[in-house]
Amino acid sequence: MSGIAAIFYFDGRPVDPDLIARMTSAMAYRGPDCIDHWTSQQAALGHCMLRTTKESLQERQPLQSDDGSIVLVMDGTLSNWEELRRELLSRSARLRTRSDSELVLRAYEIWGEQCPHHIEGEFAFVLWDSRRQRAFCARDHAGRRSLHYHWDGKRLIVASDIAGALAGGVQARPNRGMFAELMAGIVLSKDETIWQEVLRLPAAYALSADPDGMVRSKYWSPPSRVTVHYRNDDDYVEHYRTLLFDCVRRSSRSHLRLGCEVSGGLDSSAVFAVASKLQHEGRLLAPALKGYTLKFEETGSEADEIAFARAVGQHSRQAIAEVPPFLPPRRWFQERSRADCDIPPYPNGAMGLGMAAAATGDGCRVILNGSGGDEWLEGNLLYYAEQLAAHDWSGLGRSLREDIASVGLAKTAWWFLRFGPTELLPPPLWKALRTIRRVSASGRDEAYWLSPELRSLLAARRTASGTDVVASTFIDRRGVSRWLNNAYSAFASDLGTKLAARAGYEPRSPLHDRRFIEFAFATPDRIKRKATIGKYTHRRALAGLLPDMVVDRMTKAEFTVAFARQLDGMANLFEGSKPDVRSYLDLSGVDRLFDTYRSESYEGNPIWKLWGIFGCMTAGDLLSEQEC
Repeated sequence: MSGIAAIFYFDGRPVDPDLIARMTSAMAYRGPDCIDHWTSQQAALGHCMLRTTKESLQERQPLQSDDGSIVLVMDGTLSNWEELRRELLSRSARLRTRSDSELVLRAYEIWGEQCPHHIEGEFAFVLWDSRRQRAFCARDHAGRRSLHYHWDGKRLIVASDIAGALAGGVQARPNRGMFAELMAGIVLSKDETIWQEVLRLPAAYALSADPDGMVRSKYWSPPSRVTVHYRNDDDYVEHYRTLLFDCVRRSSRSHLRLGCEVSGGLDSSAVFAVASKLQHEGRLLAPALKGYTLKFEETGSEADEIAFARAVGQHSRQAIAEVPPFLPPRRWFQERSRADCDIPPYPNGAMGLGMAAAATGDGCRVILNGSGGDEWLEGNLLYYAEQLAAHDWSGLGRSLREDIASVGLAKTAWWFLRFGPTELLPPPLWKALRTIRRVSASGRDEAYWLSPELRSLLAARRTASGTDVVASTFIDRRGVSRWLNNAYSAFASDLGTKLAARAGYEPRSPLHDRRFIEFAFATPDRIKRKATIGKYTHRRALAGLLPDMVVDRMTKAEFTVAFARQLDGMANLFEGSKPDVRSYLDLSGVDRLFDTYRSESYEGNPIWKLWGIFGCMTAGDLLSEQEC
């Protein structure tokens, strides 16, 4: 994917052109095709270009308006480029090229800072409006393209990556609060990074700055109530299937071979199967398609999904390359952390870099994935509360009968009480109940491996984040809202995009399309889940497109093998750390956490917490140099 950088001074100081060059240099891996800059007295913008569509082949950024008063840099692609182009032409916009960046620039000229309402896709952009002496930035609705910034009241520095922002002259200090969250395995903040002075612009947010100050505002929210109602499940399935095909088609736009991850799980397999069908019908917006899957040496292990992936390939009559997982030494993660000025990627995320290398070696610059399926399609048992709140007695009766037939009377009765009347308690009582559960859970796991100072800091941050967005959400939208407001997902997404950028490709997630998420919010949970069967509508829509063994699959791969390779032998790593490490950790507590990991009980998910400790210590340069 491409990279963007910008510097704006609002105190009369001139911008040093060398600074913007340093920022793009720190993200040079994002610009294999070209790196360009634009500078003026008080603003500078830089762009690192990776061309991924036919429309981008002649594109140059930074892009200026006809009179030069507006300058824009953008990373990403639009999914509504066809509709937006027609709308702009109907308003007499002058389109000089067919590039997506041109559409965004013209959208700003027509709608101003309301333009994100008209733009759909995976994008982040920054522009400078010299007429208004104002900078404006926006990030897509799902946060699929990263955007970081620094604001000190007089200057705004913006970059795709943390390293790019720091190269703009930001003197950053470690954010101990964020370290506490990551080392405890509990990410609470959606906009903080490991540096106090560098923030992440959250998904669906826009930011504007001028001499009067900086304003951050949310420009998009999904439907707050169920608005799509059909008489029977078949109509929901047909609606969903049509939407799924359209989202994959729009994500497939590339001038080169299109790659697709095919884990063998339901979601990535679905995206690949739909793309294959579109190709056979002549509707795929790429000249060719190829799938890629991981092949572990140990057949039959919990990470091995090769039988499912092969079944998908045979059913679709498409080639799926089998690639060994990328399992580098610990030193590789430490080097990545230092280069990125961030915590290193998680081993299960880095594992797919072998597939990325194979795909880019085959000429792919765009790789589709199945991210979003678990979030928006799984459904949950809140359909009991949903039906109670709507006084849908016939629907409730049907759900109870189906669940009793599936899991028995006793379990259904417990489900009904837990996910029915309990969820309809008045908000103050509901919040109090959640607080009791959270306190009870924290009592069992006090983050005993953190120093007393960091445990206290973590407790304060838990309290500060106590305003529960989910609690104020309508009952029929609480399930999906938990994902929309998940801070860890936002954090992990940025780590993933950085990996993809360094690997030289653009990841696209059809299941995170804005219309896809809106459909998830606008439809009842009872059509997503039936008792123990999650992704019910998704599964039904895929009948015939995928082999039955994949459609009916209820298991998921388990990738602790990627962590074990790193964690085994790491126990003594912290003992020889620099003195400052003791202000972060209780080393006896770390030993205890390792004991839990070695016991293979994995109670409390010690793997994620141990990796969080290692990542933060590496990023904070607190580990002593040693061979890995």
